[in-house]
Amino acid sequence: MKKGLVVLLSAMVISGALVGCGSDTPKKVEKQEQQEQQSKVETFKVGDTIQTKDFKITVNKVETSEGGEFVKPKDGNEFIKADITIENTSKEEQNVSSMIMFKVVDKDGRSYNQAIVEDQNGQLDGKVAPGRKMTGEYVVEVPKGATGLQLEFDSSLLTSGQVIVDLN
Repeated sequence: MKKGLVVLLSAMVISGALVGCGSDTPKKVEKQEQQEQQSKVETFKVGDTIQTKDFKITVNKVETSEGGEFVKPKDGNEFIKADITIENTSKEEQNVSSMIMFKVVDKDGRSYNQAIVEDQNGQLDGKVAPGRKMTGEYVVEVPKGATGLQLEFDSSLLTSGQVIVDLN
C-alpha cells in the first residue's frame, strides 16, 4: 500500500513538472501575419451572386436611412439597409432566418444588431421552396459614416458556408 502511494505521488509530481515545462507564452502578432490571415477569406461586392451549398445570395444594393415617422436611429447613428435576394438551389425546402443567418460587422469586428424599421421593404424570414427566391431588406443601426462594414451570411451552423460581402 505504501509503495503504491509513493508511486502515485511520484507520478503526480513528475506530471506537474512536465506540465510546467510547456511553453504557452503569449507572443505579439506582427501586422504582416494579421494581413495574411485576413486575405485568406474571400470577400464579395454588392451585386455579386454567390453560390453556397443550398443558396445563391445576392446583395442587390445598400442604402442609408434616417428612419421613418415612428422609428429613428439614435443620435449620431443611421440605418443601413441591404436589399438581398436568396435563391434556394437545393432540392429541399429551406428555412431562412435573418436573425440567425445574417450579421453586419465593422472593420474592428464589432457586430451590429438587426433593426426593425417601418419602411423596410420585405423580410428575409420564412421557408423557401426549391428553385424559389426570397427578396427583402436586412437593416442595422450603425454610427453615421461607419466604414469597413461587411455583411456575413452563414447558411448553416453545422457546416462551413459563410459568405462575406463588403457593404461600403
